[in-house]
Amino acid sequence: MKILLNIGNTYTESAFGKAGELSGHDRLFTKRILTTGRCPMLDASPLPALVCSVVPEAVVALRATYGAARISLLTPELASGIDLSCVDATTVGADRLANTVAARNLVHGAVIVLDCGTAITTEAVDAKGVFRGGAILPGRALQRRALHEHTAQLPEVSLEGARPPGIGVNTDAAIRAGIDVGVLGAVERLVSETRVLLGAPECTVLATGGDAGYFLENLSSLTAAPPYLTLRGLALVADAGRGLGDG
Repeated sequence: MKILLNIGNTYTESAFGKAGELSGHDRLFTKRILTTGRCPMLDASPLPALVCSVVPEAVVALRATYGAARISLLTPELASGIDLSCVDATTVGADRLANTVAARNLVHGAVIVLDCGTAITTEAVDAKGVFRGGAILPGRALQRRALHEHTAQLPEVSLEGARPPGIGVNTDAAIRAGIDVGVLGAVERLVSETRVLLGAPECTVLATGGDAGYFLENLSSLTAAPPYLTLRGLALVADAGRGLGDG
């Protein structure tokens, strides 16, 4: 058994992984790791951890607390079963690697992962298991924050679940229309073009991440991924038995 950590910009997910099964799921703000250097699951168990992280400072903090030997990172070399020859693997985020491993295990053919969080990312895998790359754009919350922080008068409007109309009758509504309707169009276009480039016009698109519900409700081309898709990819890597000791 291993501890699995998916450290995102906003949240960190954790679980125990053994024989492809996840248990003991937990979630905390990544800021807590940055400020304390601690993770409750690592405090509660001496097991080794396999980590995918988009926040390098969080890994530094965890290793300072628990020791570098206990905290193993998901690297391209560990992403077994995925052909990374078409991309610069040194620049691919570990969360995207984990998503790709999990998706390839679930779908035996071309597949796209749409991960909806602080950033919205796509991972595209062709029918031969070759990771072809993907796209990255700001998520709905990040777009709101950017408008507020980089303009003089625009407010940071709240994130709501329902799709707004395409015309806003005041500033708040106009921001929601621009972001929430616009991002649906962006994702729809990305999915369409990615399917063409993969030569798989009907391939599965797995939606995951904290904001996936909004996109699943409004885009019929998407399929809900199993819960904790990124952790599932980590579990598959850990089960391969490379780079981690057994607990």
